[in-house]
Order: sequence, then C-alpha cells, then structure tokens
Amino acid sequence: MAAQQAESPARIFIDGGMLIDGSGAGPGENPGILIEGERIRSLGGEAAGEPGTEVISAAGKWVLPGLFDLHVHVTFMLDGPRRLDDDIVNAIRSERFLERYQEIGVTTVRDVGAREWIGYSLKRTQRAGLMGGARYYTSGPIITVTGGHGSEFQPLHPPLWAVEADGPWELRERVREAIKLEADLIKVAPFLTQEEMDAVVDEAHIYHLQVTAHIGGTHDLDKQSGRIAVEAGVDSTEHMYPYGGPDVINAMVEKGIYVIPTLGFHLRELNDEYAANAEKQSAGWLSENLGHTYETMMAQFREMKAAGVRFAVGTDSNVKDLETIDKLYLQELQAFRTAGMSNGEIIQAATLRAAEAMGLDDELGSITAGKRADLILLSADPLQDISALVYPELVIQDGKVVCCGQRR
Repeated sequence: MAAQQAESPARIFIDGGMLIDGSGAGPGENPGILIEGERIRSLGGEAAGEPGTEVISAAGKWVLPGLFDLHVHVTFMLDGPRRLDDDIVNAIRSERFLERYQEIGVTTVRDVGAREWIGYSLKRTQRAGLMGGARYYTSGPIITVTGGHGSEFQPLHPPLWAVEADGPWELRERVREAIKLEADLIKVAPFLTQEEMDAVVDEAHIYHLQVTAHIGGTHDLDKQSGRIAVEAGVDSTEHMYPYGGPDVINAMVEKGIYVIPTLGFHLRELNDEYAANAEKQSAGWLSENLGHTYETMMAQFREMKAAGVRFAVGTDSNVKDLETIDKLYLQELQAFRTAGMSNGEIIQAATLRAAEAMGLDDELGSITAGKRADLILLSADPLQDISALVYPELVIQDGKVVCCGQRR
C-alpha cells in the first residue's frame, strides 16, 4: 500500500526545484532542504556528499509543506444504517481513510466529531507507532446540549458522534471527560446559551485546550450561535452559515478567531446533495428559514476576508468520501478561489494558517529549519493550477517518504 511507512535514511536532501514555503512569501528557487530524522535541519548548502544522505532531485518540481484538513470525520458514516456499523470495521476503515489523506498530500487532519471511543483509540494507536496515515488529532464526540446538533442521527438512542449535557456544570463535566480521554481539542455544537458556552470555553482553556464551535444550521434558527461563540472566546469556528453581522465579524478579528468555512460542504448542501436525508437539509428550507444561500454565503466570506479574518481549509469529509477525498479537497480549494482568494492565499490556508489555527505553527505549516519534515513535491505549479496540490509526486511526513505517484 502506497501510504505504508517505510524505512528512511538518516538524512534526506531535497535538491533543486521551486520552493513555496507556506509563509506567504513568493516562490523562489529551492536552496536545498536537509532533513535529519523527523525534522528539517537546515535550508541552504550542500549535503549530497555526507554519508547516509539520500538525495532527492526536485528539478522541474515544486516543493511545499504538507497540507491540512481541519474539518474531518474519519469515523463518521453519514449515509446508511446508523447503528449497524461494526466498531472494528469502522476503525479499520478509518485507518485506510487516514492513509488515503496522506496519499493526496494531507499530512495532518483534525477530526471534529468522532465516533464514541474510536477516535481516541486511533490517536493512541498512531502515537504508539502501530498505524500510519495522516497525523491525527481528535476532539472525540461533539459536545452539545440535549437534542443539539450531533444528536439528531439517533434520536431514540444515545448518539454515537456526540455527548449531550445541559447547564454550565454538566457541560464542564463533558469537557473534563474529553480531557480525561486525551482529546486534542473540544468541539461544541449549538444550541448552547451564553452561560453554557462560557463554561465550555473556560473549562477547556484551563487545560490549555482549544475550542472550535459549529456555527449555525438547523439548530440555530435565530442565528445567534456565532455571536455566543465569539463572545465566549472560542479559538475557531466551523461553517459559513449566517454569523450575525459586522460586529460579530469585527470581534472575531480582534480576538484572532480562525474560521474553517467548509465552503465545499455548503456547495453540496445547497445543491441538495443531502436533502434526501432530511427535509431541513434542502436548499429551499435553508434559504427560507436561515437565509442561507450561495449568494449570502459568498458575500459573508468576502466580508470576513475584507475585515481580516483568517481562514483555514476543512472539507467536512466523512468516511463515505474515502475514495474521492482528492476531489472533495480540491472542491474546497476551488471554492476558496471562487470566493476571491488567490492561489497563494489558498496554499497558506491549507498550510501555515491551518497550523496556526491548531496552535501547531511552531511545529508544522511551513518549511522552516527546526520544524517537522512534512513536505510534498508537485509536478505542476500550484500558483497557476490549484489542482496540482492534491496530486503530489512525493509525500514526506515526519522525515519519511510515505507515498508518491498520485492518480487523477
């Protein structure tokens, strides 16, 4: 399997080609990248003659940091029976999904709604070196209120992908349970009151865990969840439903709150691709009840961008997208382009901005000496053709060559 971990030499030297380092700087000639172990040791100089060094020629290619997807559900099967999916099959399929991500150059994913205990177990298995694939971070199940978003899939049973609680102290308990199980972040979904959201954010921040909040949707008919989350001081928000106006957007800029807009998800939603699952997911219902249309979504994105909001890439994928994740990820990138971002800005949203949104920018997101060695080599210029990003010729993660030769 292409994504399986392989033995790598002590040192790798990437020679030649053009470098897009993720920092936002323009492209330049690659000065030579020396990788030692899991880290980038240095940029510049010659290392071809040093013993134990493998030289990889990037002549005629483009070298970039590994990509991120900040909104995934690798254990979530959206279509089909909700409670008949075997846990072991689910876990094995989730591992393959992480491998598939790695094959398209995505070396880090953030799972913001995982099935029961499986996300935690995947993380521990990977950290123990027993499983490969894209580097996996998880919130565990979504934290919500009784009947809140995430609970609607199994209304007669305890939900698989969410935990419910009511009132600030019950919600604090859910945060503490997630921390006990080694969650990497907290994901919360509406509709929480201000007091409840304040409690979630306060409790998570005590333990130095970030909070990301699902904004809007069918559980937020008054369109107040954006204002409540921003007032509470979440670290990032998910989706591009209505946020509540310019004052909310300005507060997001002041507080440094990142947005993962999942534009591709909304395009699919507004194209009625999910309408068969629930009437409330039809484009007509969303327009009539939430004022959520293609035009309002794009207008809000552009308003946020003009105000200075920072965006990061997230697809809202789930495991049914395993074989088509390249197309789904590309749809997200192309939607950013349609919304007014340049290819260079999109690359940043998929690399350094995403690392910043996760609090990992001292480790990942750009090709910088001392950071983890996550790199991709492309055969075409992504500044000219954004689709080149998801079809890498070579993927390096933590200093190991993990795959190459993507199919289109």
